Amino acid sequence: MSKFRKKRNILALDLTPLIDVVFLLIIFFMVSTTFNKYGNIDIDLPSASVQKPVENNKSIEVIIDKNENYFISQNGKTIPVTLDTIGEHLQGVTEVTVSGDKNLRYQIIMDTVSKLKENGITNLGINFYE
Repeated sequence: MSKFRKKRNILALDLTPLIDVVFLLIIFFMVSTTFNKYGNIDIDLPSASVQKPVENNKSIEVIIDKNENYFISQNGKTIPVTLDTIGEHLQGVTEVTVSGDKNLRYQIIMDTVSKLKENGITNLGINFYE
């Protein structure tokens, strides 16, 4: 007899092939399952008509040239105005774009924006051109 005993190896179950088999079974059952085609329920839905909202958005462009002359451009027409008479042309207008020369003083643009805000214009854009 030997003085040393042989150690018995503890049997361990390797789970990696088992996981592979489970995934293959899941895929097989997913592919081979038939869905119930006869379980439809007929529902009488009411019909509705949708009208497009009428757009009342009138927009104009206030143009200021390098000589501080004011123009209003609306529907392809350009009208010369002054800063004091801009309010007369804003009836029913919801959107205004202020376009100014790139060399124009910033204070001129801000005076125009302030005048437009006084007349109730909330949707305002600013552009500069050369």
